[in-house]
Amino acid sequence: MGGPDPLTDEEPPPGEAVRAAGELRALISAELLDRESAPLVAAEEALERYEAGERSALDEVDASALVALLGAEGRERLDRLDEADHGLTPRELRRLGEVALAEVEASPSVRGGGHRGGPGNAGESTGASVRHDGLDRPLDPVATMRAAMVRRASAGDLTAADDVPLRSDDLRYAETEPTGAATVCLLVDLSHSMAARGLHEAATRTALALHTLVRTRRPEDRMLVIGFGDRAREMTPAELVEHDWRRVPGTNLQHALHLARAHLRRHRGTRPVILVVTDGEPTAHLGEDGDTRFAWPPTPRTVEATMAELDAALAESAESTFFLLADDPRLRAFRELLERRRGVRVVDADADALGALVVGRYLHGRD
Repeated sequence: MGGPDPLTDEEPPPGEAVRAAGELRALISAELLDRESAPLVAAEEALERYEAGERSALDEVDASALVALLGAEGRERLDRLDEADHGLTPRELRRLGEVALAEVEASPSVRGGGHRGGPGNAGESTGASVRHDGLDRPLDPVATMRAAMVRRASAGDLTAADDVPLRSDDLRYAETEPTGAATVCLLVDLSHSMAARGLHEAATRTALALHTLVRTRRPEDRMLVIGFGDRAREMTPAELVEHDWRRVPGTNLQHALHLARAHLRRHRGTRPVILVVTDGEPTAHLGEDGDTRFAWPPTPRTVEATMAELDAALAESAESTFFLLADDPRLRAFRELLERRRGVRVVDADADALGALVVGRYLHGRD
C-alpha cells in the first residue's frame, strides 16, 4: 500500500497531486456537459487513471489542447497539477521564486534602473487609487490623506499626541491602465553541457525570478518557459526545478523557436518577446517526419532550419534576445549569424550575471 506498483515500477502520485487532478477533471467534466471534445474526453480518462495511481497517464494529457479549450482556469489548474506532481507545493515554488527574484533585484544593473514594475505601467489614469503594488505609479496625495484620516479616526482619538500623522501603509497611488502587455517566451537550453559548465542552476534561478516578476507585478503579461535539448517542450517552473539535466545529445533551438512562435500566435495583440539562454550552437532540428535530426559537428541543414524559424519569428515582430553563456569558435560563428539579423540582440553572459541581464532586458525591452 502506497509503494511502487510492481507492474509499472511507478510511485503513486502525491496526495496533493491527486487532489489537483480531481479538480482539473471536474472542470473538464463540466465543460463536457456543454460540448463534446475528443481532447477533453481523452484528458478526463487519463486523469482518472492518474488518480488511481497510474502516474504515467499524466503524459497523455494534451496541455496545449486543454488550455485552448478551457482558457485561463484550465491553465491554472494544469499548472497546479504539474507542480504538485513534481513534489513541489505551490508555497515552496513561490518561495523559491521570491528568493530568486530578490537575488536578481540586488544586482546594481537592475537596482540602478529604478524600474521594479517594468516599462509601460504609467498609462491613462483609471480614477481609482491603490496601495503600493510594486509598480511605478504616481502618488495620490488626496487619497493618501484620506486613508490617514480614516485610520486615525478608527483609533477613536484624532488629537492623541503619540499618533503618527502619516504611516507607510496610508500611502495611496493613482491606478493607471496597463499598456503594452507582453507575451514572453523564455527558451532555456537543457543540454548536458549547461550542467557540466555549472550553468544550469543559474538558468533555473533566472526562470524562477522572471516568472515571479511577471506573476506578481505584471499580471497583464504572459510568460512561457520552453526547455530544449534533443527536442523542445513547454515547461512549468516546477518542471524546470526538477529537471535532472540528463546527458541527452542535441541543442534543438529550431524546435524551441517553433513552439515559441506557436505560443505567441495564440496571444496576438500583445508584444511578442523571445529570450534565449544557451551555451552552444544548435546541433539538432526536427525533420519533416517530426523526428530529431542530430549531428556533431552540426550540419548546415540544422543551422538553416534554426535560422529559418528565427527569421519567421522576426517577421512576426518578435523581439529576440540571445544570452550566450560560452565563447568557443562554433558559438562565435553562430553569433555572427544572429548579429546579421535586424531586430536580434546578442548578450554575453555568465552564471552570476544571467538573472540580472534577462530580467533587465524584460523590464527595459521598450527602450
